[in-house]
Amino acid sequence: MPGMSVLIAGGRVFTADPEKPWAEAVVIQDGKIVYVGDSDGATSAAGVDCKRIDAAGGLILPGFVDGHAHLAMTGAAMRKAQLRGAGSLEEIRRRVRQWAYENPDAPRVLGTAWVHGDVPNGRPDKTMLDDIVPDRPVYLDAFDFHSTWVNSAALEELGINDETPDPVGGEIVRDPETGEATGWLQETVTSNMVWPLLSTVLEDELDQQVLEALSAFARAGITSIVEMALEEQVLESVARLQAAGKLSARVIGHFIMWRTGNLDEELAQVARAVELAGQHQGDILRVTGIKFIGDGTIDGCTAALSQPYTDGTNCEAIWPAKALTSMVAAADKEGLQVAIHAIGDATIDDAINAIENAAQVNGTSGRRHRIEHLEYAREDQIVRIGRLGITASMQPVHVDPAYLDNWLEKLGPERGANGFAWPLYLKAGAPLAFGTDTPTAPYEALPNMYIASTRKSPSDDAIKPHRPDWALPMEEAIRHGTREPAWSAHLETITGTLKAGMAADIVVLDRDFFAEGPGALLRTDVRLVMMDGKVIY
Repeated sequence: MPGMSVLIAGGRVFTADPEKPWAEAVVIQDGKIVYVGDSDGATSAAGVDCKRIDAAGGLILPGFVDGHAHLAMTGAAMRKAQLRGAGSLEEIRRRVRQWAYENPDAPRVLGTAWVHGDVPNGRPDKTMLDDIVPDRPVYLDAFDFHSTWVNSAALEELGINDETPDPVGGEIVRDPETGEATGWLQETVTSNMVWPLLSTVLEDELDQQVLEALSAFARAGITSIVEMALEEQVLESVARLQAAGKLSARVIGHFIMWRTGNLDEELAQVARAVELAGQHQGDILRVTGIKFIGDGTIDGCTAALSQPYTDGTNCEAIWPAKALTSMVAAADKEGLQVAIHAIGDATIDDAINAIENAAQVNGTSGRRHRIEHLEYAREDQIVRIGRLGITASMQPVHVDPAYLDNWLEKLGPERGANGFAWPLYLKAGAPLAFGTDTPTAPYEALPNMYIASTRKSPSDDAIKPHRPDWALPMEEAIRHGTREPAWSAHLETITGTLKAGMAADIVVLDRDFFAEGPGALLRTDVRLVMMDGKVIY
């Protein structure tokens, strides 16, 4: 027997459906949307005994879909010293010292989101930490999570000394004169040595990390996330929470592929992802594909460019073209969706080539393969991405001009002016899916949409926007934060738009920012959030 209908009205409805973008009311029954349209039709569809929710002049939207997020990592980061926005080395030191003082029983001192521009010459050193925390290991995640800054005690705990060889795809940064390890651990040193150490926690602790992140996402109006570094223990946690009825967002997972340098070992990871994808194919929890970290970041000069950085340095991709091509072809053949982190244009070439090759050798299409971040791509690459139908998975929050100084300095003015070129992808016909890459950046959806529609910083209106001519109209920005990332994750028949037959993943906001302009996004509060018709906030 059908349950009671729910009628949401009293504010404008933006559906994110290009065929019918605006409405007056939404009617829900048994977790599904049964009507979207005018108020009279909604009243008739809902019936006399319906439950009514008054939007009170606000705005009704589809639940946001974060097209690139890290669930457990976000929850873990919330428990660390917060270093983003510190502005100086001394403030970083003060915050780390304070966290150590407030957590005297913690076996390690943990911090997250330091920005390269806050450290002298962008080169962190163990000596900057040894004097403030001499008795415990210190691990500080860079804001991009591609390097870790540690003290001497942490180097000792990791077993890293001056003779330790660099792993494939990573670097133990050393003093150029003495060869001494400085305490700056790049790329696979972080992912293969630091992360396994810090992520070894009890099931209850891991579940709490996931729940903290889910609670934060719900408060921000996020009802679906695409998890872009899924590991088995996190998958097990999410499955436990789903079984207990505690999962408040759809989780679409891409299993992380670890670079080992041994192709047989790497192909075995693909085979395991195939097994897990076969076990998890629901509308709430699904394993859909795999994720490669193809290169590093521009801030750390570890993204592979076709031409050197302004200081004359360059680097190799983490996944060489031959290995990446083999892995992508194997995954595509097995029906997995592939996502490739590629920030520098040299790695972007490799990613495009690998995806194109896979379709050719396997005779496949429709996998919706993706390239993540695409911070500096040449225009010829963008044209190829559009022609091949590759999803451009990008994060507006990464173009926040408050954090771009070091990025621009490393690239130089010409290349820097051509970064984050969203309109060029749309012109080329590429699907464009927005996310945040939390915890490398703030997870809140509305400030993310503000950056998308202004290219300005939500933290300081006085900072000059980066290429404001590439800002997107507000309706378009919201679609790329709802409908498009849902499509990119094969969720387009379930969520991302408000129309009959879709799941009731709905956000009610306290003001109509479409009527007031982009600045109102920063003054808007989330009033109510539903996922599958259940109120999660």
